[in-house]
Amino acid sequence: MAATEKRRGGDAGAAEYVDHCVHSFNRINQILVDDHPNGYPQLAAFMDSDSNFLMCRRFGFLHSRVLLYRQDELTDLENKLIDMDGLDKDELPLALRSRKIDDERNDIEEQYTRKTLINTIDQKLKEYDDIVRRVRSFVSMKRPSKRNFKSFYDWILGIKPLSREETDFVKHGEDFVALADAEEGGWFDGVVEDCLSCLPGGLAKKLLTSPEQLKKSDDAYVHLYSKYRVDVIVRLTLTIITVLLLMAPTAALYLVHGHAKLKIVLIVIFTLLFSLALGVFTKAKRHEMFAATAA
Repeated sequence: MAATEKRRGGDAGAAEYVDHCVHSFNRINQILVDDHPNGYPQLAAFMDSDSNFLMCRRFGFLHSRVLLYRQDELTDLENKLIDMDGLDKDELPLALRSRKIDDERNDIEEQYTRKTLINTIDQKLKEYDDIVRRVRSFVSMKRPSKRNFKSFYDWILGIKPLSREETDFVKHGEDFVALADAEEGGWFDGVVEDCLSCLPGGLAKKLLTSPEQLKKSDDAYVHLYSKYRVDVIVRLTLTIITVLLLMAPTAALYLVHGHAKLKIVLIVIFTLLFSLALGVFTKAKRHEMFAATAA
């Protein structure tokens, strides 16, 4: 009996410990965006609340200036190397045929030797290659959608987490890039969200917002929608549109009797509509669109 009571007491203690851990875990994960101190902490929390808000400036003008500067430095060094080769062609041709002879020459100061010049060029090439890679990486990034940037812009100007001077960065909208990969048909997802947002009684929030997202912000003007839930609704919508585009011409041709020209016109129209839907709602490449239309 005592052993049974002891085990029950142990089970109760273990249950209390588990409940405490669960409560602590939930409390940690319920930190709202608004709970962070106003300023950069709150802005960082807001950007982290949804991948659509992960965006930053690419500083395209500054990257271009640095690129042009490094390019001109290398142009000068290139001209110096060509001039040096031209002088040695007439005065010391063996220096062009042997690196050892060129390195061991003592007719000029070390700072003006070809070895020193080559090392300088190598260092400048590394700097140039680095800026080229950085520019290329930013160029390959997509711009945030107008809808996402407007949400980001409105939140910053509405909440005002930063000083006026340090808020100016958001006014360079054309210079922003999205850090998260764009979703397929992302604009259509936005259309679906906007349409559902018009539903009365906060129905959109109940349909599109997950319990985890509800815990991220108490702000009535901040709406965080689950990408999974939006994607499900979008896929259902596209499925209906696809079925209509495939079945509508069949029904139309069935109802039209004895009008060959009209049938051809209907086939052309629905084929064009299918190609248009494929190009608008998906990221299909040109050859994929051609193959799907031909099929």
